[in-house]
Amino acid sequence: MATRSLAEIIVGEWWHRRQQNVDQAQVDRDMVENGLLTPAYIFLVFISCAIATLGLLLDSAAVVIGAMLIAPLMGPINLLGYSIAKTNLAYGKQAALALGFGVVAALITSYTIVNFSPFIPPTAQILARTNPNFFDLLVAVFSGLVAGFAIIRQQGGTFAGVAIATALMPPLATSGYGWANASWDIFSGAFLLFLTNMLAIAFSVTGVSLWYGLGKWPSGKELAWRGGMALFVLALLSIPLVKTLNSSVSQAILSKQVQDLVSSALPADDTIQQLKVLSPPGKQGAEVNMVVLTRSYDAGLEQKLNTLLDARFGKDSRLTLDQIVANTNALDLDQRISAQLGKLTQSQQLQADSRKAPLAIRNTIIAGIPARVGQLFIDEDSREISAYLAPAAGLSLTALQNAEITLSARLTGWQLQIIPPPMPLPLQRFEENSAELSAEDSRTLISSIWALKRWGINRVVLTGHAGLNEAGRGTRTLAQARVATVAAALQRHDINSQKQTAYPMAGQAVIEREQGKAALRSVYLTLGPTGP
Repeated sequence: MATRSLAEIIVGEWWHRRQQNVDQAQVDRDMVENGLLTPAYIFLVFISCAIATLGLLLDSAAVVIGAMLIAPLMGPINLLGYSIAKTNLAYGKQAALALGFGVVAALITSYTIVNFSPFIPPTAQILARTNPNFFDLLVAVFSGLVAGFAIIRQQGGTFAGVAIATALMPPLATSGYGWANASWDIFSGAFLLFLTNMLAIAFSVTGVSLWYGLGKWPSGKELAWRGGMALFVLALLSIPLVKTLNSSVSQAILSKQVQDLVSSALPADDTIQQLKVLSPPGKQGAEVNMVVLTRSYDAGLEQKLNTLLDARFGKDSRLTLDQIVANTNALDLDQRISAQLGKLTQSQQLQADSRKAPLAIRNTIIAGIPARVGQLFIDEDSREISAYLAPAAGLSLTALQNAEITLSARLTGWQLQIIPPPMPLPLQRFEENSAELSAEDSRTLISSIWALKRWGINRVVLTGHAGLNEAGRGTRTLAQARVATVAAALQRHDINSQKQTAYPMAGQAVIEREQGKAALRSVYLTLGPTGP
């Protein structure tokens, strides 16, 4: 019993000395001054939210962190926690007024900026604030403890870390983005993150204030009631956060299992370019969207992978597979094209000094083509000529097509085909705010179609672009319309296309600044799968 009394004396003396080291009057002034609704606070709320919103739209972590460091909402939240510790109703009302104004003003600011901006799909910075979990609650609790300690012990240097650790303005700006785009999943997820951080910080500041003797310790039933209410609120917040954390962990495990299963079934040269795995609620199985970079198209690959997924994860599994045939090696591409085109001609190869080839025809072809002829096939029986061109810089498909037309007119009775070497297809440019091809651009597309026919390629990938804010909120739709225009022209020549849109493009502002605003008013054509 004596030992316990001595321990109580020692702890009590230590605690009393720590409280004596705190300037309670200064702490009270700091809490109140930083937590009131003042012109400076109003100004900082608008500026901080504007910076946070622009950082989210630009997908810039540095800009978002800048908005965090301003942290105008920390003052009212700290005062709210302090008022709970002091049981000071006046302080609580002042904190609630400033905090309520800050939340509403931030939402309206973000909503306005997003509405007056071109439509930008949810960026990584936006999505990172729409799925809070239990760890976010723990971060907010610990940061709140540091915030209270920093004010009470006059440790101002720690505020920057607290402001970054517990993002307050970016979640509100994200909620404004969701409101402006009627995306209530984004709105609710981001607002839950803000609410979690706000309450956790306030309760933590309350605890620190009581620890340093800046409040009134409740006793008996009052202590149990207040503590129970605080724990009840945090428990309510924890329920969805714990569910989200469990879901994230399960999702990560499922994604890893699917990736391992699929990788083991793919050929050695194939690469998974994109993998998205979802676990639909109420179903057993996995919903998988995958893009595979392959050397050769495999028509049975999707069925094979579906069978594996069904066996491993259940019959509800579903796979969406896109195979992109990519021959980045020019020699490989040349061999593939030559093999395909070789099926079109049954002829014998003649060297330059071959006596079997009519010398006049050979000289006419070589002289009439604005490129070096690598191989020449002449079939006198079927009266067919195929000229394979050697790779060279600066070749123009339009010039080569015109050469074929001119030579065909001169070589009466012969059927001539000029086969261009492997080369990138020219991009299709569009006028500002237009999804229609001009006469010049139509000729460029005709030359691309001619080259695809000569190569034996019947499928391409189309990627549509548009200038930043070229058509306001309809800019992405404009890029999609441009892709549709090119795809329709290709389809008329029995060439299928995989359509995709890249707007806004990563680093687009820099590209337009360096190359001009018209740099990305275009559609890119790249070789796609050759299978059915």
